[in-house]
Amino acid sequence: MQTISKLDALILGILFGAVPILLCLLLAVFIGLSADLTGDEFGPYALAALGAGLVIDIIFLKAWVAGAYKMSKKQLGVIDVFYSIGALGFGMGVPIFNFAVGITAGFYIARKMYHIRADETRRRRNIKKTALFIAVVLMAMCSLTGLWAIVGGLVGSRFETPVLSFTFTVPIIIGCVISGGLILCAIQYWLTTVAAKITLHLSG
Repeated sequence: MQTISKLDALILGILFGAVPILLCLLLAVFIGLSADLTGDEFGPYALAALGAGLVIDIIFLKAWVAGAYKMSKKQLGVIDVFYSIGALGFGMGVPIFNFAVGITAGFYIARKMYHIRADETRRRRNIKKTALFIAVVLMAMCSLTGLWAIVGGLVGSRFETPVLSFTFTVPIIIGCVISGGLILCAIQYWLTTVAAKITLHLSG
């Protein structure tokens, strides 16, 4: 196992360090919505949440970064799902920002393989497994978008263009989720794989 470089430490620090901060802020938002707080009333909760997240980072972040390439698959999976849900929400239900999660995962698995000095066969196997997992998670996000559309009242609304018009029904939404989701998953798989290969090439 090689020593983690300063660049790795910076990137990993941002990735891992943002998790407790975002979780604390989400908790604050949940409390604010539950208590029906106004913007001025919510301010102290947001500051307290930010402070709590920073304290957690101060205590644990150095150890997280040092052990970043030793983390279990379950731990990494939880982090990936967390960021995937966040990217879906940031995109207002459109999973376009989820591609960034795949690119980041490609960088991570490539650097991990480089640091543990894995042979070529192990590198390829782990990159494929990572790309497949990221693609499956994206499909789950697409399914959430479809469920959101059905529950949120999209059923019955009209889609109008000069060349195509139709009414959204449950089968049409499901068909869009499956067809569009498979296309997005293929792109995600490709992006993750390419990001990993480029990272390995740059790593030497």
